[in-house]
Amino acid sequence: MVEIESPDKRFKARDAALESIAAKLGVRAERGRRFAELTSLRVGGAVDWVISPQTEEQAAAVVYELDQAGVAWRPLGSGSNVLADDGAHHYVILSLKDLKGDPRFDGARVSISAGYSLPRLCIDAARNGLSGIEGLGGIPGTVGGALWMNAGAYDHEIGTVTETVRIAREGRVVEIPGTEVQWNYRHTSFREGELLLGATLLLKFDDSEKIRTRMEEVKQHRLASQPHGSRSAGCFFKNPPAGTVGTGKIIDEMGMKGTRRGSAVVSPVHANFIVTDGENPSAADAIALAEEIRERVKREQGIDLEYEVELWRADEPAEQVDNSEERKEQQP
Repeated sequence: MVEIESPDKRFKARDAALESIAAKLGVRAERGRRFAELTSLRVGGAVDWVISPQTEEQAAAVVYELDQAGVAWRPLGSGSNVLADDGAHHYVILSLKDLKGDPRFDGARVSISAGYSLPRLCIDAARNGLSGIEGLGGIPGTVGGALWMNAGAYDHEIGTVTETVRIAREGRVVEIPGTEVQWNYRHTSFREGELLLGATLLLKFDDSEKIRTRMEEVKQHRLASQPHGSRSAGCFFKNPPAGTVGTGKIIDEMGMKGTRRGSAVVSPVHANFIVTDGENPSAADAIALAEEIRERVKREQGIDLEYEVELWRADEPAEQVDNSEERKEQQP
């Protein structure tokens, strides 16, 4: 008879491996954290471990060791585009928030690590008289998250100015040309299980005051059209294909602004934002409201809305999180 390993025994072995890896590499490893602490929506259940490397080299070494030990992991920056459900998430979060050393400017180029604040980078670039990302200044989150989803706004997309991307492979930091990446609308060719560590952007010289003026115009437009000071994950759904109206307008015209499901509300300012309130908001409320919106849009408009936020479910099969074998096959 084949003995089936119990979850408790499996987690005990995994935890021992994690403690060994953390000690070997000198990286901080924490237990007892919740996604409600780690994401901008302030919802989500417990996660088993949070590991926080301090450098790109350390991060590359950590994921290599995790893969070798067969430990499932997921990268997380500021959590500004993630909705994790209320369950217990039995994997490791690799926090990239500490990968935020000062950007390195060299002429029109700027090299930056994945954990650096995207709005902060836009300000830094403007001070150096560099244009090409000022439209991204109001997007919360990190450079790594922006690269992962090809963040864009006001005629700027990060993919159009990305010269190289640094990723983790076989425990090392490897640089690949930006031209090897497919930069699509809010989607790239990066695969689940690839860890983005940083990038070099190639910008254009311009007058600093002109750049700041454009950034201020974008800021004022955002303040007038988006909910600020609320707990949100930015735009919840992607816009439909070109030639149709924006998702926010579609939801608004269906009269759903202000619609509430428990602790989740369709923002009365912008209908493509779901915000949470109260002392203990629920991810289940946000998911239920989002699905209600999708069902109504499909029923009344014939449009299948796609999530722009990443929905992380606790009951996802481990192989959807731990793609070490697939990742090894992709490496040269």
